[in-house]
Amino acid sequence: MEEKSTDRKLRTAIVLCSVFFLLVIFRHNIDVFFKGINYLLWMAFMLIIFLVLAVSFARSIRRSIKKRKQHNLKTHLPAFIYTLTLTLCCIVPSSETFESDAIIVARNEGTQSQNIIKFRTNKTFEMNSTAVFGYNEWFTGTYTKKGDTLLLSYDTPRPKNMGYKLLQTGRELIVIDKPQRKDSLYCCQTFLILKKNK
Repeated sequence: MEEKSTDRKLRTAIVLCSVFFLLVIFRHNIDVFFKGINYLLWMAFMLIIFLVLAVSFARSIRRSIKKRKQHNLKTHLPAFIYTLTLTLCCIVPSSETFESDAIIVARNEGTQSQNIIKFRTNKTFEMNSTAVFGYNEWFTGTYTKKGDTLLLSYDTPRPKNMGYKLLQTGRELIVIDKPQRKDSLYCCQTFLILKKNK
């Protein structure tokens, strides 16, 4: 009976750790794929998996301590698998590191929202727009650079507050093809450049 319980705990550790590791590593891709309420459900699912993993990890450590004098490796293997998984999640980089490098990263912050836009070396861009109450939307596409101007071509529907042309001025990216506000020289969107590579 003890052998079946140990096998079950080992299988649970392998499945739970594999799922959690894959969710952590591919979090960026999952974030881009899911939108709106799906994103909130996905994050809730990840939180539940993490809590189950944490409880199972604590139980396996307690079990290993109680049975520390047993020389059976199967008894201590679940605790080792949980420890290894949590360590690898801290060490192994996310899947975003396998994407093209970001040459420009810029941010625009509102009172309850934030937009981060990344322009990559492979001439693609992605903009993540987040706000209160779980709003999370991704806009992607390609761009071309002509002088100080970035010309955007969207793969997704264009956000209402963005245009197709961004002017690069020192530390800012400014949308220049939207209607101008009365109190500003430019239109509504100005992005502060956080990172810029040649």
